[in-house]
Amino acid sequence: MRRAATLLGVCFFFIHECALGQEQHGDSARALAAAHGAQARFERVRRHFSPLSAEDQPPCDVKIGRMCYWNDSGTETPPREPRSIARARLELIAALDTLSRRAPKNDWINGERVRYMIQAGQDSAAVAAARGCAPARWRCRVVLAYAFHASQRFGDAAAEFDSALAEMSSAERCRWNDISLLLDDDESAPYNRIPCGQRDSVERHFWELAQPSFAVAGNDRRTEHFSRVLLADLSAAGENPYGLGWASDLREILIRYGEPLWYTIPWEVFVAEPPTPTGHDRNRSFHFAPDLSNGAAHWDLYAHTARERYAPAYMDTITNLAVQFAMVKRGDSALVVAVYGDGMDGTAVLGIGGAGTDSGATERTLNHVRRARAPWKAELVAMEVLDTQSRVDARAREWLRPPSHAEGAPELSTLLLFGPDSTSDVRSLNDALACALSSNELRDRRRLGLYWESYRDPRDSSDSGEQNGARPDSVITRNSDSTTSAPADTTAASVSVIRIDGGVLRWLASALHVKSRDSPLVVRWHDSSPSAAVVSHSLVLDLSQLPLGTYRIVLDDGPDAVHRTEISREIRLR
Repeated sequence: MRRAATLLGVCFFFIHECALGQEQHGDSARALAAAHGAQARFERVRRHFSPLSAEDQPPCDVKIGRMCYWNDSGTETPPREPRSIARARLELIAALDTLSRRAPKNDWINGERVRYMIQAGQDSAAVAAARGCAPARWRCRVVLAYAFHASQRFGDAAAEFDSALAEMSSAERCRWNDISLLLDDDESAPYNRIPCGQRDSVERHFWELAQPSFAVAGNDRRTEHFSRVLLADLSAAGENPYGLGWASDLREILIRYGEPLWYTIPWEVFVAEPPTPTGHDRNRSFHFAPDLSNGAAHWDLYAHTARERYAPAYMDTITNLAVQFAMVKRGDSALVVAVYGDGMDGTAVLGIGGAGTDSGATERTLNHVRRARAPWKAELVAMEVLDTQSRVDARAREWLRPPSHAEGAPELSTLLLFGPDSTSDVRSLNDALACALSSNELRDRRRLGLYWESYRDPRDSSDSGEQNGARPDSVITRNSDSTTSAPADTTAASVSVIRIDGGVLRWLASALHVKSRDSPLVVRWHDSSPSAAVVSHSLVLDLSQLPLGTYRIVLDDGPDAVHRTEISREIRLR
């Protein structure tokens, strides 16, 4: 009897739990239906009360299915949002807040609640709401990451997105990481041929190059992309502001250009159906994705028909920053230095690859110097000065690589240009940085200093193992072809200044790295073989007799004609 009674009690318990579960599931389904109805009502209000626009719509800059995209180059100003729309959005948020408590595990309700809070400017409340998603799982994490991104907490957003990606299935992770819509046609085809699980290095490289500013913690272009993927998933299950059926064209335009900031209604009369709204993006947006078609990345921030665009919330303007980069070897790694002009206030950061590194205090009055460690290999280097008050980002980006050298040829650093001072003598990197130039343009300056280093053994190179190399006198020999015999333990070095503007022959000689006989300046000398791991060299050139123009300074060094290393830098005399 006792056992039978126990089993009967267990049966009654499971019947009760089953009924309770069905009741909870039904309540969740009713909550979801109510949320869809509330969201659809708001979007109808937005379409009905959005401001009217009488502007003519020009031909599409980009056509994506049913959607037309125009790049207005940041000329539009958002109008004041109608009160009816703002009020309806607050009512929707309140409804979603109530419904989320009835269905706490419904990802669509949770995501839409955070989305409309962000649209209402309630960033802190959106973060708090996203934290309340339970139980914690990757779909909750991506909503929290989106809230962090909207709050400009890009580092936190990146951490949450990365945690979510690690918890996804391989197929889901592949879909979220997919960047094919951001690539031009000639780039997307090779990318799509790579198996999904082997794309990590390509995607990592793409996002490093697309980072808007190294002066901001986290890569907000990457977190913006993941936020757009989330918004596309939410939009697929709900009503959209355009009143159109969800399809691939709406997803593509959202992934490529983001969610509009506001909407207008075209002024049309005598139409049977309400006109489709026009979405307007945040101004000003930029094309941060790199062009990788030629093997080396370059950027066209203002490309009119760009494949993708993004408007950072912290900047309106991007300007060019005058800077000189150099790379010297220290141990088995590199020390990258950037010398930049003192043209603006703001946060200054020297970025290497995907991580921004602030080198610390300013080292001189007129120019600023930043240093950062990096691998001794080709790297993207970026010098950024971001002024959040004026919302201006001054930047310079360049591929910096160690000079290539054959076996038996000397290993050299890159060239560093400095302005010689009659009261000082440049015998070390710090000496050269004390008077380094922030630009390769020489205005009203006809004496130019060159600093470089040579290395004996990578395993022995260190900051303490430096010495001064034999340096030639600052005497220029015009069109010199003279040679002198050299001891066996010396190397023959030369510096040539070659004009590279003003004719096809000069351009061809420059392209082929040919030092023509009409090079206006040539210096040759013999250097003793270094006895230390790091040897500093410097040379001062007198350019007073050269006409204005563009020149390439070419330095080569080596024991013979076969085993030689060449380094060069372009200068402009103005």
